[in-house]
Amino acid sequence: MKKILALLLVLTLVFAISACGPKEEAPAEPTPEAEQPAETPETEAEEPAEEPAEGAEIDTLKVQIIPSKDAERLDAQRKPLQELLEAELGMPVEVTVGTDYSATIEAMKSGQIHVGFLAPTQYVLAHDQGAADVILKSMRFDVNDEGEKLTDAPLVDSFRSQLVAGPDAGIEKVEDLKGKTIAVASYTSTSGFVWPANLLADKGLDPQSDVEWVNSGGHDKAIQAVYNGEVDAAFTFKDARYIIAEENPDVYEKVLFVLDTEPIPNDTISVIPSMSQELRDKIADAFLKIAENEEGLEVFRSVYEWEGFSKAQDSDYDIVRTYLKRQEEWDF
Repeated sequence: MKKILALLLVLTLVFAISACGPKEEAPAEPTPEAEQPAETPETEAEEPAEEPAEGAEIDTLKVQIIPSKDAERLDAQRKPLQELLEAELGMPVEVTVGTDYSATIEAMKSGQIHVGFLAPTQYVLAHDQGAADVILKSMRFDVNDEGEKLTDAPLVDSFRSQLVAGPDAGIEKVEDLKGKTIAVASYTSTSGFVWPANLLADKGLDPQSDVEWVNSGGHDKAIQAVYNGEVDAAFTFKDARYIIAEENPDVYEKVLFVLDTEPIPNDTISVIPSMSQELRDKIADAFLKIAENEEGLEVFRSVYEWEGFSKAQDSDYDIVRTYLKRQEEWDF
């Protein structure tokens, strides 16, 4: 981040000097690489919309899913979710898949997106920028170390990050990661980077200099990188190996579970702060009702392995703020 700020300062000085010459259209500020997955598809720049007034009427509810795994997999559930929400809310709904985490936050900040499926870190960043308020958090089955869902146990409102490694990587504990290459979903992924970087620091490793991080652009891609032998290890949500299991049935033999982390609060359904309380309540009730039937649950399972929702409040995510604060000393 320090390197990015220095670059922006240099660019500012260059623009100031060049302003004395012939006028040219100034390029847009670059998006920090640490806030987006690798190889993010380019999109045509749009004029930012004005921030909506508090309680402003919404004619078409715009919902966005964050790309925590392959966008094509998520896109297949876009239309079914849209139809279910329209039926419950009695209003037009448009569901899209975001290009990257930071783009969804910016879209909510400008009012172009009204509801975001935000992961814990993205929610905290969005809320602290005045872009999002949490209304629900997801519930899911816990997972054991073999990757099996504990379907007979109560649903949980948290999940864990896991360290996985190739069978020949010689990694049995955190300290073995020194000098290794580690794939992550993105540098703003809670389970893919924030919790793991703190874990390394707790075990005496320098998250900046003792390992090499590889930004793979998704949890499924991080698992695939270990499977292909492109990296030594990966941190993902537990247990992300299932995502590529259909195409790679031997993934559980080639990508081995090593350990997991402390619990992380689950993903959120978040809305823009300007939304009226009445509409917030209707949206929360709609998601809760959709999750009561099998058709709705199949959509949520396909998107993020969600099994339902519970009411949430901002303070549920204070632990994420604690970890992010510590991370400010690292230059990612």
